[in-house]
Amino acid sequence: MISNRVKRNICLTLSIVSFMCVIGSAIKVFDGTSKWWQLFTITIAFAVIFKLYMAYRKQVKEGNLFGKVDPLKHNSNIN
Repeated sequence: MISNRVKRNICLTLSIVSFMCVIGSAIKVFDGTSKWWQLFTITIAFAVIFKLYMAYRKQVKEGNLFGKVDPLKHNSNIN
C-alpha cells in the first residue's frame, strides 16, 4: 500500500511538470503555432492534478498517512 505522503509527492511533481507545460503551451498559443484547445486541455489536467495534490497534502497534515482520501470532496464547513 502506497502512503499518502508518497502520493502527495508524486502529485506535486506532476503538478510542477504540468504547470511548465501550461506555460509552454500558452507561449505557443500566443505565438500562433498552437491551438487554444491544447492550452485548455493542459490547464484542465493541471487543475485536476493540483486538486489531488492539495487533497493529499491536507490528509498528510492531519496525520492520515495510510487512510482513504476522497480528493473530490467539497468543504462543507457550514455548521
